[in-house]
Amino acid sequence: MLIWASRLFQSLLEWVIWGEPELFHRAGIARTFTESLLHRLDRRSLLAFLLPLTLYVLTLAPTIYNLDSAELTTAAASGGLMRSTGYPLYLILGGLWAWLPVGDVGYRLNLLSAVCGALTVALAERILRRWHVGPWAAFGALGLLATSPFFWGLSLVAEVYTLHTALMAGFILALLRWGENRSPRQLGVAALVAGLGMAHHVSTVLLGPAAVVYILSVSARKALSPRALLAALLGVLGGLSLYLYLPVRYLGNPAFNYAGVYDVALQFQAVNLATPAGLWWLVSGKAFAGQMFAYGGTEIWNETRNFFGYLWQAFFAVGIGPGVLGCALLLRRNWRQGSMLALMAIFSGLFFVNYRVLDKETMFLPIYLIWALWVGIGLQSLLDWVQSDEHSAFWQRGAVSLRIFVVSVALMAALWNWRSVDLSDDWSTRQRVETILQNAEPGALVFGWWDVVPALQYLQLVEGKRPDVTAINRFLIAPDDLAQAIEKEVKHRPVYIDSSPDNMSTSLRLKKVGPIYQVLARVQPGSRDDLCVRLRLLRRAGAIPARADCLAPLPTE
Repeated sequence: MLIWASRLFQSLLEWVIWGEPELFHRAGIARTFTESLLHRLDRRSLLAFLLPLTLYVLTLAPTIYNLDSAELTTAAASGGLMRSTGYPLYLILGGLWAWLPVGDVGYRLNLLSAVCGALTVALAERILRRWHVGPWAAFGALGLLATSPFFWGLSLVAEVYTLHTALMAGFILALLRWGENRSPRQLGVAALVAGLGMAHHVSTVLLGPAAVVYILSVSARKALSPRALLAALLGVLGGLSLYLYLPVRYLGNPAFNYAGVYDVALQFQAVNLATPAGLWWLVSGKAFAGQMFAYGGTEIWNETRNFFGYLWQAFFAVGIGPGVLGCALLLRRNWRQGSMLALMAIFSGLFFVNYRVLDKETMFLPIYLIWALWVGIGLQSLLDWVQSDEHSAFWQRGAVSLRIFVVSVALMAALWNWRSVDLSDDWSTRQRVETILQNAEPGALVFGWWDVVPALQYLQLVEGKRPDVTAINRFLIAPDDLAQAIEKEVKHRPVYIDSSPDNMSTSLRLKKVGPIYQVLARVQPGSRDDLCVRLRLLRRAGAIPARADCLAPLPTE
């Protein structure tokens, strides 16, 4: 009875998930027209997209989020420019996506990440199918990827990473297809996807050496033929041509521009992206050169250990063994494809392990994608081994339990990580910056880091709120210039800041105003500054004529 119930559950789950209604066929149940139509669709790919998308929409951030997410949203929706490395593909795609008639603009850009995350899973399923990975193993492997805290979390807010992994999965798939037909056209398609990937995230170049090794090892003669080289060149240049968007936007003098710095006079010195030198400065990431290859000695060892800790957490520990097994099996079955994936993972890992950033765990998403592919191969090999004719009927019946276990692990990972990643009720960023704008006096100047200013500028530039307030990201101004600018500006207009600079003048003090502080001058009772402050307050209250200027020389007795 237990075996029969297990088989019934297996058949029902196969029909619901993968569209393989063998039980219904054996029972002679006729399919309706709708069932016939759905049967013609590729249910595996469709559900590999829809299942994670549903999960992400249920937990999606409802509006603008903070940090890099706010910068991306504001830049894309307002036609602005970002810091290094520019991300032109995201700016173009995000600008179009912002017109989607659902929620506010912040929600729409968050939804774009969810769609790209689901697309990554769907493309990964297509890759696994080429390696004869069945639906159960694919569900387990990609379920662990889709519900890992890092991949899931980055699918809920406006970010560049899930679009990067979608393009990466498309690139791998295109290379595998070229390996089958070896046509110049297919090589051009792979090159185009690579170019688009580099036009979005420059770290796509880390995949290049592995791709070149794979292409040359499969068929150097066909890859180096004139037609193939021309197709590859046109494909790469076609993708990279999106970088022309950056100088075009620069010439339009956008209101939101993070490609430059502020001087001590608070004049923005934009990098001239219309010149090759300026464009290369942005694209090459020179603003973050100090964070690259920043570790040495024992620090490298500590960062490497941290990476394996992230991998353990991402795959719920259960996916580590099948991943190692899958890597070894792919190398043995097809050393060209296996080497390609291994080199992609190695080059990405070596770079990002040695990259000094706070959110490093998110940088390893390309490796998580590759590991999920290995997990799929490893799980399928275990299922094939259990079901092989060499084993007794007892072991073969155990295959049903193994399938149920594989699916259960993915579902358990979803339940375990749900609470930690769920952002469906997170309005904190919007509420914080709305409070800042409500408390700010007319004509105020606000200095803040990434968790304040980009989201505040979103309300100003995208939603049209409080254009009289000037907001400056402290990342874009040198500390000494910031301190001098505050000391000067506090005499002329209200100045606010999110935290005290280390070198702030002792003549200034901070007063808590909502989430941030107002910068005020320390004054001695009866001094000229004290009289000036009192005069300003009286003028603001309307008790004296507006023409009275506290900055003018005070009358002598």
